[in-house]
Amino acid sequence: MKQIGQTITTVEIAEMTETTHFDVLKKLEGAKDRKGIIKVLTDNQMSVSDYFTESTYKDASGKENKCYLVTKLGCDFLANKFTGEKGILFTAKYVKRFHEMEDTILRGFDGLSTEMQALIMHDKKIQSVIEHIEKSDNRIEHLESNMVIDYGQQQVLKEKVNSRVTYWLGGKNSNAYNDISKVVFSECNKDIQRYFNANSRNNIPRIKFDDAIKYVENWEPCHNTKLVITDCNNQLNI
Repeated sequence: MKQIGQTITTVEIAEMTETTHFDVLKKLEGAKDRKGIIKVLTDNQMSVSDYFTESTYKDASGKENKCYLVTKLGCDFLANKFTGEKGILFTAKYVKRFHEMEDTILRGFDGLSTEMQALIMHDKKIQSVIEHIEKSDNRIEHLESNMVIDYGQQQVLKEKVNSRVTYWLGGKNSNAYNDISKVVFSECNKDIQRYFNANSRNNIPRIKFDDAIKYVENWEPCHNTKLVITDCNNQLNI
């Protein structure tokens, strides 16, 4: 994954705080008994990549392991997780580390020709535009994933449900339709809600609309409901 600005790794942070890399990862990813920083940010719809970006590193044996690239803002978050002297020392170390990185960049920049400096500045502007577009795309994707089906789609889905349930009941003139149609319609709607994790058939995510249509077209009542339908339709009309 791409590195956003200047970062240090969680491996470096573990060394700075004289703790294990596992403990640093636990602060980010959480554990069974508590949320991690990344989960809290995600739940509150904040851009995790502004602070932490998943990456990998190779240990002494050459094995590739997971780590995170941490921005200065991310270090600010983690510093709050270390109390007392350990937190103070970590803050001093990472602030110095980022300051050193900035100095290195500035020294290298000053030694370049005017033309090269202009090219780098142009490239930085392009990169800034790209990052802005990527963030906008992420926001659009988030909005699309949370939008529910519109009125027209609701009506199409309703007709599909009516058609499918009526088919299983044996038609609108059947005994089952007259006697237990409400029960079977309710079963179908509840199955849809459970499958798509929605509190209402009309609140299915818009991006799942096509899947919902296919689901309804293949829906069947449960075994017991099928038996009740058969019994109803086998009864002689009086």
